Amino acid sequence: MIAFLKRYGATIFGVLLLAGAIYVVQREFRGLSVAQVHEAMAAISHHALWLAAGCTLLAYAVLAIYDRLGSLYAGKPASWARSLMASFCGYSLAHNLGFAAVSGAAVRFRFYSAWGYSAVQIAKVIGFTSLTFGLGGMALAGLVLMVEPEVVPWLGTHLPRWALQGLAVPLWGIVAAYVVLSRFFRTITVFRHEIELPGLKMALAQTVLATVDVAVTAAIFFILLPPAEGLTFVRFVGIYLVAYSLGIFASVPGGLGVFDSAILIGLSPYMGAAEVIGALLVFRLYYYIVPLFIAGALFAGFELSQ
Repeated sequence: MIAFLKRYGATIFGVLLLAGAIYVVQREFRGLSVAQVHEAMAAISHHALWLAAGCTLLAYAVLAIYDRLGSLYAGKPASWARSLMASFCGYSLAHNLGFAAVSGAAVRFRFYSAWGYSAVQIAKVIGFTSLTFGLGGMALAGLVLMVEPEVVPWLGTHLPRWALQGLAVPLWGIVAAYVVLSRFFRTITVFRHEIELPGLKMALAQTVLATVDVAVTAAIFFILLPPAEGLTFVRFVGIYLVAYSLGIFASVPGGLGVFDSAILIGLSPYMGAAEVIGALLVFRLYYYIVPLFIAGALFAGFELSQ
């Protein structure tokens, strides 16, 4: 049984998430018309659209710094242009193709191998960028638990506030441990694998950048939503983190259906489904679809140039 779960557990979990997502989405769409969604999208102000577009550019710029720092960590600094190219194409394609860790790594491997990086150096860049996002997610999740613990699904209404706030301690503890270890140790051994730590300054930069990245990406969506009583930005970040994490675990392209249903459930106490779906469609256009076409063109051009 344990061997079966090790082999198929992730797949089964992803299928269950997708099935639940399909149920939620069809339930929400049952009493919804295209006209209602169109009206909700039309109600988004031009100011909000431009501000969300600016946040999208900022989010992808921050992701480029991930790759720049990753190349420094690997011992072969890439130019800003190359960091931007590898990061933008890697993340844009990974966001849309599903199995983000695998697809993003494959795109980066293609770029960095063409630029003369060894397999070990490429693995360091990929590992560094993957870990960086996790640090930001844990740091922000801890903040949400401290400030708005009630946002946690189901537990928020069944556990006392102090107990939920206590869940922030291990999250912040992991981040703090990583920073402290990076300050005092050059390498550590995890599961019999020796891992080189980046040093204090780079570990701090990772944590700050990742926190900014997650916050800015969540802000894209939050800006597109209509004002709602009780929905603070910190509370929305909690909803966004849960939805995004479930989308990653499901390993479906763009978290399609899973991310959307989690967002619908999380925002249902604050606004109607039409408003959420209207903002969701614009968010996907900004953060997923437009970057996908640009990244596809850039990647095709790169391949033709080789």
